[in-house]
Amino acid sequence: MAEWPDVALGDLVDIKHGFAFQGEFFRDDPPGDVLLTPGNFAIGGGFKGDKLKYYVGLVPEEYVLSAGDLIVTMTDLSKEGDTLGYPAIVPSSSDRFLHNQRIGKVLGLGSRADMRFLYYLLCTREYRNEVLASATGTTVKHTAPSRITAFRLALPPLPTQQGIAEILRALDDKIELNRRMNQTLESMARAIFRSWFVDFDPVVAKAEGRQPFGMSADVAALFPSALIRSQAGQIPSGWSTVNVGSVTEIKRQGINPGEFPNESFDHYSIPAFDESRMPKRESGASIKSNKFIVPPQTVLLSKLNPRFPRVWLPEIDSIHRPVCSTEFIVSEPKPGVSREFMYCLFGSLAFAESFSGLVTGTSGSHQRVKPEDLLHMKVIQPPQALTAHFAQLVGPMLKRNSALTEESITLSRMRDTLLPKLMSGELRIRDAEKLVGTHV
Repeated sequence: MAEWPDVALGDLVDIKHGFAFQGEFFRDDPPGDVLLTPGNFAIGGGFKGDKLKYYVGLVPEEYVLSAGDLIVTMTDLSKEGDTLGYPAIVPSSSDRFLHNQRIGKVLGLGSRADMRFLYYLLCTREYRNEVLASATGTTVKHTAPSRITAFRLALPPLPTQQGIAEILRALDDKIELNRRMNQTLESMARAIFRSWFVDFDPVVAKAEGRQPFGMSADVAALFPSALIRSQAGQIPSGWSTVNVGSVTEIKRQGINPGEFPNESFDHYSIPAFDESRMPKRESGASIKSNKFIVPPQTVLLSKLNPRFPRVWLPEIDSIHRPVCSTEFIVSEPKPGVSREFMYCLFGSLAFAESFSGLVTGTSGSHQRVKPEDLLHMKVIQPPQALTAHFAQLVGPMLKRNSALTEESITLSRMRDTLLPKLMSGELRIRDAEKLVGTHV
């Protein structure tokens, strides 16, 4: 607004460089302190904790971060997309987070600015454009504290900053709550799959003369009471070992979205999966390469770098055509095989280990599995009646998961719409509160 003073970000904050921790003490798995990298920043802003690095060397105390600290990327090294200059808030955790090089820590100067407000400021398109315009490097981009702090803004009064931050934070908190609920729902579905179809717990219980735990007699009757030897090892009596091609079909119908420049597509891409497991709604003009059409009732399985499993259960919008990266295998279960069963099969640890063993290519970042090799993999096929009951049991969990994902898509679009309007003063706080109040 006209009465808000024009200031440089450097009038409000300083940015401290991180420490060059020694590579010999890096680890991909615990134990150790969490060493934050540009890969822990989401595209658009936010923290990602799915691929952490660990450090087991000595740590200078001044480079230990605290929950709530505001940090920013100084170098883009993310494989999922350009995150240069984006912010994140250090989460509350039992882990200790370390302030690594290539990461800046934002330090407030005085009390003129609210840190959460500044987090959202660093998510705006205006800030982002300026950081990219002043970046150095071609393959790997770099920025510096002086380039970030040179950004100018109209600074609202502190209570207004806090009000703006609370509105946007309410949306982000609901998105995060949905994400955690989705994790719980998916974990429950996968746990049931493992118990029934990997560890064969009900079969083992019946073989030992016990009633399967937490299971009605009608459901227990669907399981045999003995294990037999097979080429795949011990499997339940009456079950079979088949090729994946016997239970699913690969769909390859292609489309060039660029031929429909004004149409909006739901784009299932590798970066979208890694960022939020939510498809991006994009115009045909902005999608630069051929894609696969995603039919209803399919499961998406990434053939790229399968050591990082990516299995997606798309919910098809009746209005916007869904397309996916050709790095996904579009799998349609054959009649008598439920989509829920295929989704949990592809997401199981045993399947992921076998699938990863099929890779071709020597480059660690470009290993792929040929779709035809997937079809020749061996899997265990339970009776149709049992997989149908499994679908009835876990189907509501996965539908709830999809509903929460769709809600999060709506909330994230609302946040992205409100952000520039609130930052510019175009939209007043009380009007934004009314809009947000109906959704959170």
